[in-house]
Amino acid sequence: MELTKEQIKYIDNQIANYGVDYWDVRIELVDHTVSYVEVNLKNQEEFKKVVHKAFVNLGWKGTFSHLNTQGWKNTNKFYRKIYVNGFLDFFKNLKNLILFIILFLVYYSISEFTSISVFVKFSYILFFIPGLLFFWKSYVVWRKKIGNSVHKLYGLHYIICTLLIFQIIMVSLGKSSLFSIPVEYHKLVLFTLMPIHLVFSYSGYQVYKIAIKKVENMKNKMIS
Repeated sequence: MELTKEQIKYIDNQIANYGVDYWDVRIELVDHTVSYVEVNLKNQEEFKKVVHKAFVNLGWKGTFSHLNTQGWKNTNKFYRKIYVNGFLDFFKNLKNLILFIILFLVYYSISEFTSISVFVKFSYILFFIPGLLFFWKSYVVWRKKIGNSVHKLYGLHYIICTLLIFQIIMVSLGKSSLFSIPVEYHKLVLFTLMPIHLVFSYSGYQVYKIAIKKVENMKNKMIS
């Protein structure tokens, strides 16, 4: 028995009330529930009872908060795999590899023709570029009014993942840092950290594009 829009809206509201705040996690639960109800509903009077049975089959325990958490974990696992593979695949592409070598040589040349303090400041600028991209893309998705979306949040997160991880090392290059790295090791640290950071950030941006495309497709399906 095919459900009405009002019945589907009721299911969506119930799932939201049971602790699933993010609509892209909720929509999967709604799809499973609707499919179950359409197969098992014999008459309209039993609608709420059949919905309850569908919830129990999904693992309802007075709340869906545990499924909400599981949805986060599954989504993160999916994008983390793309993120790591994107980093590795970057070096398997000949054009990328050539570009990487050229840019690294330019970066090395700058270190040779400037003082260490200027080189560190230049490296700070490079380091925070993914952060600027993060804020810009956050504004873009805000303008699109995507709403509370797990896919959106992880897409944005992976743009700045290494920025958040490596920032403690970058801070340690400063003279006033509590745990300062000796000046003689600054170049070694930066030659190691910056390529890893920027390639991972590039991979994170690819994750972002995949995540936002997925969200927009889900939104379009909801509208249609």
